[in-house]
Amino acid sequence: MRAIAVSLWIFINLVFVGMCGYIYLLWSQYWQYVERQQEHMSELMNTARSGGGGSSQIFYYNHDSYPSTEDPDVIAVAYRSKINALPKHHSYDKAGNKSSVGLFRKWQQLIVSGLAVKTVQRRHSQPRFPKIQVSNDETQCTEWSNSDKVSSRVLAYKSQLVVQLRRVLLEESSVFKTRGNGNNPYNVHYMGPRGSYVGKSVQELVCGLKKKVGSIRTVSALDEPFTAQGLRELFPKTPIFTEKYNTCAIVTNAGSLSGSRLGTFIDTHDMVLRFNHAPTSGYEADVGTKTTLRIVNSQVVSKPSFNFMTSSLYQNVILLAWDPSNYSSTLQQWYQQPDFDVFAPYFERRKLYPEQAFYLLDPRSQWTLWDYIQSLIPVRIRKNPPSSGFLGLALMLPHCSHVNLLEYVPSVRLTKRCHYWDVAEDSSCTFGVWHPLAAEKLLALALNVASDQSVFSDGYVQVPGYDTLQC
Repeated sequence: MRAIAVSLWIFINLVFVGMCGYIYLLWSQYWQYVERQQEHMSELMNTARSGGGGSSQIFYYNHDSYPSTEDPDVIAVAYRSKINALPKHHSYDKAGNKSSVGLFRKWQQLIVSGLAVKTVQRRHSQPRFPKIQVSNDETQCTEWSNSDKVSSRVLAYKSQLVVQLRRVLLEESSVFKTRGNGNNPYNVHYMGPRGSYVGKSVQELVCGLKKKVGSIRTVSALDEPFTAQGLRELFPKTPIFTEKYNTCAIVTNAGSLSGSRLGTFIDTHDMVLRFNHAPTSGYEADVGTKTTLRIVNSQVVSKPSFNFMTSSLYQNVILLAWDPSNYSSTLQQWYQQPDFDVFAPYFERRKLYPEQAFYLLDPRSQWTLWDYIQSLIPVRIRKNPPSSGFLGLALMLPHCSHVNLLEYVPSVRLTKRCHYWDVAEDSSCTFGVWHPLAAEKLLALALNVASDQSVFSDGYVQVPGYDTLQC
């Protein structure tokens, strides 16, 4: 018995010593990892300072001095060592990261490094008006004096912005996972894959959009419950587009359009899309005068303050109104319980102006588009409908040779102003507060075929149409 007791005592001591040694090994490896990470981040910061215009912050253009770096909530690290190796016509997101695992690790390292941006959460907020901006290949930022300086600073800005968008996306996903249905007002139950756009070609992504979404659908005269309600004759009898266009422009409402002088470029497009109550009168030099289509949300349609029935903004253009439904709602359920009363003013205007092309978006198309975005993002995105900007892109791709999204991804003219016609400031207008904007903009960069100069200096993302890519 004594021998057995001694053997047991020796065994227990060996186990204890082994456990202590293993814990010590793990602890030392952890602190070595932390030190390596600190050194790595220090190198990145030094690179950003030396080649990124002397700052590690995203530059805000304040219309008086350029650039301004006053906002402490928008600090980002410049991955210039990776960016410099990229072809100019490719986005940062399409290089270097060949797996969703690597993508996750890079994003998580940024969060661990204490570079978190404040993520705004509003449980019962209403849709915000689109926040995008304008630019073109014919207009250069006057602040840049030579191509070398442009290239260096544009690449630094690009790297900062991409890091910022990814950080916001990760933080939002973490909040949604924690709060569950508290951030799910439309009862979204997505059962599809969560993959990654990284490593996919523009053709794969654009043709995948066609396969997943097809053409954005509008409500027709044959849809119930409208036929049973005797409303059949009030719907337009022709589709929203009856011709093909070469160049199409999506003009957003971003404050960075102020002073951009992009009006002439915008007006050269064959078709121009605008949003909600964005004015052109008095802002022609910056946003142009031409409007082919205006997408309006149900607040603009239903609230008297927007003067939807009488304002000249909504005359002599094609109109498309949208209102979100629940994720799995039928048209009957949507008709019975819209977010805002889009139906009464829609049918009233159809009676007043029967010759005007005015359409209602089938809300199920919005959720199909949301499914497409989520299927290419490896983390949870906001469970709210896509922005009007991304909706406009999906709407136009079947009908345009290429689509220019002006300041949808913010250029170096980034400003905290939400709209070019007012002075209200809110950085969430760029990074998202209701729509899944961070995910959309990262995906838009992956869909882009324009150069970095075009995107981040001139201010437009260019996406080829379905026919152009022979989808």
